[in-house]
Amino acid sequence: MTQKSLGFIPLIWVCAFCETRNPGPIKTCTSCGAPQPDDVEFLQVDEEQFNFIKDEALIRMAKTGPDIHCPFCGTRNPSTADLCSNCGGEIGMGGKARESGERVRTVGEAQEQPPAMAPEPKKARGRSFTIFTILGVVAVIGLCIFLAFLFMRTDDLSAEVAGVAWERSIAIEAYTTVTDSDWRDEVPEGAQVRSCTQEYRYTSEEPQPSATEVCGEEYVVDTGTGLGEVVQDCEYQVYDDYCEYTYMDWVVVESVTSSGQDLSPNWPATNPGTDQRAGERTESYTIMFSSESDTYTYTTTNVDLFMQAEIGSRWTLKINQLGGVQGIEPSN
Repeated sequence: MTQKSLGFIPLIWVCAFCETRNPGPIKTCTSCGAPQPDDVEFLQVDEEQFNFIKDEALIRMAKTGPDIHCPFCGTRNPSTADLCSNCGGEIGMGGKARESGERVRTVGEAQEQPPAMAPEPKKARGRSFTIFTILGVVAVIGLCIFLAFLFMRTDDLSAEVAGVAWERSIAIEAYTTVTDSDWRDEVPEGAQVRSCTQEYRYTSEEPQPSATEVCGEEYVVDTGTGLGEVVQDCEYQVYDDYCEYTYMDWVVVESVTSSGQDLSPNWPATNPGTDQRAGERTESYTIMFSSESDTYTYTTTNVDLFMQAEIGSRWTLKINQLGGVQGIEPSN
């Protein structure tokens, strides 16, 4: 998401010695004179509304980047400083920038007691839950392996051809007008666009043309200068032309079929009309087997294999552990 800046507000820090609330940019306590700690937490005072800063100098200070602690005396200096304001040391000789970018808490949130630590029994339950989850996953994997074994392992069974059946079909296609819809930039070349409407297409993290900005709740982040930046996390819902269009194409308008229960399969006769043609051909062949204990059915698209299935001929069937026919071959 994009972080949208709304402006800057003053922050405070609380003196660890006298609990005085001090303005964020002030480096020593205004009451007892204690220095601002290196790990000080800046807080937001007004929890109801933001008191945005108007002073251009303060705004520029907030935008320059987090303050830097002097590597020699620890004094906090603006990010633009070359020499320490306290000892005169060179900031560039190892000065450490303040932490920044974290969400700022309000004074009320800082005064709340930290949540109690979870009791040890709950941790134990959490570990138990994890163990049961792992065991469940292992059980599912084991079941899948077992089922695969049942499908893959086969036994040979001798059976006799008891019957056959076949079916052949030819699709009849017509060259006609087709109506479809898609995004404008996905419309096929040569198609005629009939109408378009603006529709939601995707969400972008960056601003885009024809996008609707959707932002979340305002919150404050620490700039590392004693001032806070009020921001919102925003995303952009992009809208685009979704169009209905027409084009010419070959379309299946009917299917002609022939079938039988013998070993003489044939293709059906076709008589395409004007602007029509014979299209895709499909074929299916079924062989019924009978053994001493049961009957089995095997379907294939292999016409050469089907043509060998003379009624009464003996075949060897590959039967898996679930009773399905996995393969067949004529007996010698």
